[in-house]
Amino acid sequence: MNRDERIAQLSGILGIALKSGMLIRGQGSVRNELRKGSRLLVILANDHSRNVLSMIEGYRRRGQCRVLVADQLQRSDIRDLLFLGDIQILALPLGNGLTGKIEMLVTGGR
Repeated sequence: MNRDERIAQLSGILGIALKSGMLIRGQGSVRNELRKGSRLLVILANDHSRNVLSMIEGYRRRGQCRVLVADQLQRSDIRDLLFLGDIQILALPLGNGLTGKIEMLVTGGR
């Protein structure tokens, strides 16, 4: 599957998550959910900042979240595909059907 096909599929799944209210967007919102104790799949744009990565690192080490860097998604892709503005971090609650599909698309099945 090429980059454009992956982005199209990922966009569709993230759009479903957004419409259903499951998609957590932005650093502050993701941090708040993690502080509440939520277990999350965190998706970072490939051009994320070091600050965003360091913010979630402790939660990742404690097993509260899984972190995926979406090599095929830049901040501009998130903005254009989901109409969300300049966002570099997204998250979904772990344990639902969408997270497995997203992981497969982002990692390419690795």
